[in-house]
Amino acid sequence: MPQESAGRHAVPRKSRRVLWSLVVGFAVLATGTVVYLTSYSDPEAGADGSRPCSSPATLKQGPACGAWWGIYTPPASGGLFGSVSTLERQVGRKFDVVFAYHDMSETPNGQMLRDDEPQLGRDRLLLLGWESERWNTSDNIPWASIARGEADHSVIDPQARRIKEYGKPVLLGFDGEMEMRKNAGTPAEYVAAYRHIVDRFRQLGVTNVAWVWGVTGYYPFRHRWKPFYPGDAYVDWVSYDPYNFARCRNAPWQDFKTTIKPTYDWFVSNGFGKKPFILSEYGSEHDPRDDRARGRWYADVPGVLEDLPNIKAVVQWNAVDADGCDFTLTGPGTLAEFGQAGKAAYVRQSLPAAVTQP
Repeated sequence: MPQESAGRHAVPRKSRRVLWSLVVGFAVLATGTVVYLTSYSDPEAGADGSRPCSSPATLKQGPACGAWWGIYTPPASGGLFGSVSTLERQVGRKFDVVFAYHDMSETPNGQMLRDDEPQLGRDRLLLLGWESERWNTSDNIPWASIARGEADHSVIDPQARRIKEYGKPVLLGFDGEMEMRKNAGTPAEYVAAYRHIVDRFRQLGVTNVAWVWGVTGYYPFRHRWKPFYPGDAYVDWVSYDPYNFARCRNAPWQDFKTTIKPTYDWFVSNGFGKKPFILSEYGSEHDPRDDRARGRWYADVPGVLEDLPNIKAVVQWNAVDADGCDFTLTGPGTLAEFGQAGKAAYVRQSLPAAVTQP
């Protein structure tokens, strides 16, 4: 494969399918209509539990100060809650955002929310990636079919009602990295499918969702992105997935700023700057020439974010993909540096006890 030619996912969803094929339970849903996040014990908060930034965060605009600190990590034997909690103990803080993937099947993998996700959502914001694939049958629902409403009764409406019943705030993205998907449809069909899903949620009175539109962020693909954009009325957050591939793609080592800034600048200069940005996946491979380079890469994250104020949330992808690209927090000093970065003021002032609707 040419250097970084396929962006983040060459065989993207297979690895996720394998991970989630182990998940067979159904979610125990929380009820209520108030959109909020329960506060949690924060060792760096003041005596009253507040953080330095007193301005409220909103679901559709993100934190008024700083950026949310998030994670994707595969579920282990203790479930997703166990995996996230273990990592939180290791890094010495709770994550603001936890990412979970769902397909559009009628199996438990397509249920939102699933298993222990409501438990995670008690004091964390859930980011749900909803994929038009059906992992159990290794196929997908074409975008044109979704746009025609053919999945409304079996898939879209039931999940809209489940999220509405859950009641707490949710970030929801549909077919992230769509510019890399094959056999799903055209850009126009993607836009029609995305808008149809949002319209169905709105018609069903789901108000606790902010919609995330996400591309790979691989800079040479920038000419592909605009045709897939559903429009400002349908998008709350703009997302991209920057990675320092390094040895995995025989690519040059890039520091965090070099990894994320070209795409950031492109979005700002091309009319997307009025939206909050989220790095819904990001991470670094290791440098075989320097075992501690990956740790230093994560140490730079908070300081770089301060200079890129549109980025309101970052979600580290703590996993190995289907190509063997390893973005886990492993190697000498990496977990410690990541943990220290997560305690920087810029990413510790951003999640007040309540996330309100705008």
